[in-house]
Amino acid sequence: SLHNMGGADTWPIVAISYVYLRKNLTSLGDRACLLKAFLEYIISDEGQALLPAYDAVGVPAEVKAIAQAAINSLVMPTCTAWTFENSTTMQGTGQKDHVISEKRRDIAEYERSTLEASLATLSSRIALLEQTKMTLLDGSGTTNPSKFFWEVISLFEARARPPVKVTYRAVGSGTGQYEFIGTDNGFLPISQDFGSGDIPITASDYQALKGAGHEIIHYPFQMGAMSIFHNVPGMPKSGAGALNLTACVLAKIFKREIKTWDHSEIKALNPKLSVPAGQDIKVYHRVEGSSTTGGVTTYLHAACPSVWTATLVGSTITWPTDTYEAYGSGGMSSKLASTPYSIGYIDSGHGHADGLTEIALENKAGTYRTSLEAGAAGIAAAATEAIAASVMPTSPLADFSTVSLHNMGGADTWPIVAISYVYLRKNLTSLGDRACLLKAFLEYIISDEGQALLPAYDAVGVPNEVKSIANTALNSLVMPACTAWSFEGSSTMAGTGQSDHVISLKRRDYAEYDRGQLKARTVEYKENAKIQALEATIAQLTQQLAELKQKESSHETTEDKGKDNNNALGVAAIAMATPALAVSVAAMLVTLRIMNMASAARAGGGAGAQMIGSPQVAGTPVSAGVPPLDDDTAKGSAQEI
Repeated sequence: SLHNMGGADTWPIVAISYVYLRKNLTSLGDRACLLKAFLEYIISDEGQALLPAYDAVGVPAEVKAIAQAAINSLVMPTCTAWTFENSTTMQGTGQKDHVISEKRRDIAEYERSTLEASLATLSSRIALLEQTKMTLLDGSGTTNPSKFFWEVISLFEARARPPVKVTYRAVGSGTGQYEFIGTDNGFLPISQDFGSGDIPITASDYQALKGAGHEIIHYPFQMGAMSIFHNVPGMPKSGAGALNLTACVLAKIFKREIKTWDHSEIKALNPKLSVPAGQDIKVYHRVEGSSTTGGVTTYLHAACPSVWTATLVGSTITWPTDTYEAYGSGGMSSKLASTPYSIGYIDSGHGHADGLTEIALENKAGTYRTSLEAGAAGIAAAATEAIAASVMPTSPLADFSTVSLHNMGGADTWPIVAISYVYLRKNLTSLGDRACLLKAFLEYIISDEGQALLPAYDAVGVPNEVKSIANTALNSLVMPACTAWSFEGSSTMAGTGQSDHVISLKRRDYAEYDRGQLKARTVEYKENAKIQALEATIAQLTQQLAELKQKESSHETTEDKGKDNNNALGVAAIAMATPALAVSVAAMLVTLRIMNMASAARAGGGAGAQMIGSPQVAGTPVSAGVPPLDDDTAKGSAQEI
């Protein structure tokens, strides 16, 4: 028995196989010599080498000695012994009788060996392909986080080893939900690994998926503010002196129950507001279904249900006939910017990026704030308050259909807030390797590094209470057998960082690096003190000009006073033109500087490339490059004007 033998590395449960023989083989005649050859072969090096293919192990030298002693002790009859011809050719002798020759084969044995060699080669190639294969991941849904997703995708594709390919198709929340739910596809997603939307899955769809055996997850990852903007001349863009409105007054404006800017309810909230008598309010609204329309109408109903009824809530509603249409966020921004005394709604970041003037809304606590004043903390507070009030579930597997972050409590809470979700199935086993890549993607977008990317896209990261929901979601996923991805951050993981399935901050591509450099320079120019001072001067002069226009339209109608006003308007216009032109030149210098950097980058460094055939800017030779925009540069531009 070879069981439970001694030795530090000895396996304790071992079997050994025997051939049973009679010592005296004389009765076998010629068969005895063939049997002896068979016995010699199975303990030879060549014979023993065949055993591992059949999950067996050859015998050690001590056991070979026993076998050889057995062969030597056999009593043989008179028969011709067999010999072996191996890889070394035995000329003449090898062709004689009673020779077992490696050179002599049949087609079946040859083809088996060829197939075995091919299979070994294929196995090696498959192993190599497994190491270098590209993992794919595909998502679709809301347009709001699309740029954020695309940047994360770019980072993953640059940093991942082995390579990955991720796509996100920005088609809107409705399409994202349709392709995630898969009602017409047996409640299976339509060529989609994850969906995304700014609205929760409806109660009916949630129940339908649950009835089909699919537990789903809402994975919250970003927040954003929706705001009301106007174009009443002379008003500050935000802060002190901003136009104040309550939800009920705003509802009456959008319903056209309040039609003029000098209406008593508006004046009561803004006693210093100075507008022409009977000045019409031009109301703009989105068309063709908009999540912003859905958010604003939900807020109006939540904050003032007596005026804005439930029938007026939705992404598309019936607006009064004397309101005006705007197509898309860009169309709304353009209409508001070009139409004096207009009002409309748009996501906060977009509106401020386009220089629109925001209304200070009264929140549930009675505080008037613009979204700029509320800031990221005031926007995130909407989710914190919603969780505290049990408006938002703490389990990502729960029904989120009634979740709304509009008109939440809190002194500084912004009242119109959207939250974006990734839609997931709890069971990801059908995704194979994609599941582990998806989990890494989800981990990254709520990490500190991922959340820090959001402000560049006019979005806000989620508070800790919401991160907790997201982490619960990650922990509840049912995963297939796949290799988890890990992250190498600023601290180098020597050796490990170069392994497979690592997304490394140290691994980049040049395009991503170059974009980062251009972004940093753009921020530097935007924060230039001289440009900011000039912009503040223009805003101040714009307000003064509006006040002068107001005086012109008032009771001062005498010819002399009219001349005085015209003179004042002329002076103000000239005063505005000078800094405005200075800002234009400064902006032109910024643009040329960025173009120069890009040209230098494409040329591999060095001086800026000569722009053949393009006109030169006065005082700024193109071939010399554009100097950094400092105070002297800006001052010189103003002096040239």
